[in-house]
Amino acid sequence: MKVVVTTPGNFEMTLSARADLRPQAEMLTFIVISHLATKFATGGWMSVASTVESSVYWSKSMQRDGDVLTRVMLASRALSIAEAIEVETGLTLNGSALASIFDSNLRLDFSSAMTREIYERCQTHLLALK
Repeated sequence: MKVVVTTPGNFEMTLSARADLRPQAEMLTFIVISHLATKFATGGWMSVASTVESSVYWSKSMQRDGDVLTRVMLASRALSIAEAIEVETGLTLNGSALASIFDSNLRLDFSSAMTREIYERCQTHLLALK
């Protein structure tokens, strides 16, 4: 199944929903969590430059230097998801919460219920882009 996404600026890109969903959802989860952690630490959301830096960091650490347009699309959606999570749940990512979300290599720790919940929300968001 292919999903066509229109991004800001009316660029269209086709996403392979089955093959790419998991890594896309993982990257989106990483960026959403980064936004939430930044909001806790600084009182504001990540800048565009920091969001791009987070997406590049995730891609390199996971050895997934995939499609740049897909990374941009995911990074551009992360803030709205993070804002919705904050509003709906009041989630605060303090130091102990972050310690449970990431492992010692700053990779997502899926043994954490919070990581899984945010991942599922990101995955659902991607599936809705049909």
